[in-house]
Amino acid sequence: MTEEIKSNQFIQITPAGAFFATVCPEPDSARAFLLQLLSADVPIPYTPLLISKLTGLSKEEAEAMFQKLLDRGFAELKPTPPEMINDNLESVLPTLLPDLSSAGKVVLADDLGFCLASSGYEESHSEELAALAADISSLHGRHNSLLNGDLSLMGESWGLLDPVGLSQVGFWMLYLGKQRFVLVIEKMPRLNQQVYVDLLSILARRYLNY
Repeated sequence: MTEEIKSNQFIQITPAGAFFATVCPEPDSARAFLLQLLSADVPIPYTPLLISKLTGLSKEEAEAMFQKLLDRGFAELKPTPPEMINDNLESVLPTLLPDLSSAGKVVLADDLGFCLASSGYEESHSEELAALAADISSLHGRHNSLLNGDLSLMGESWGLLDPVGLSQVGFWMLYLGKQRFVLVIEKMPRLNQQVYVDLLSILARRYLNY
């Protein structure tokens, strides 16, 4: 894509890019840039100079990195600015969560076991699942060097499987700077859609600390 075609367009992070940005706590230039896109209060226009400033890289290095994000489908350029959800966090979370599960049953918990929001579960079950999510998050952290280091499994999610290996309920780790969350999703997760980006963007604007 030439510079002329890229000009006058806005950067849009994709569901794949949002997943990549938050699936691992290890910092790098690409992940840090995607997190900045998620946490931005206004749409970000494409300019090589702005990308260089946001990443701290030279103009040439920043453009090469951004092109890789485009090639991998982590970001895309749109002629119109992406819509921003600016509603209150507490009111908007319950409207986003149902679309992340084929069963409409989702819990969003922090790493201390507090239930931030839920969909499809009774309140008591949501609180218990949030507590379980915190335990699994802690367990994963203690054994991460074995799983993702020694064994090179490269995974940040846990699941309760049925006899044929399909997930009945999954626990998906989300990392926003030093803050960690867990999405508890019953049945088939639906993370490949805009609502997933919207959820992470809202969380990033509230909780991300650099």
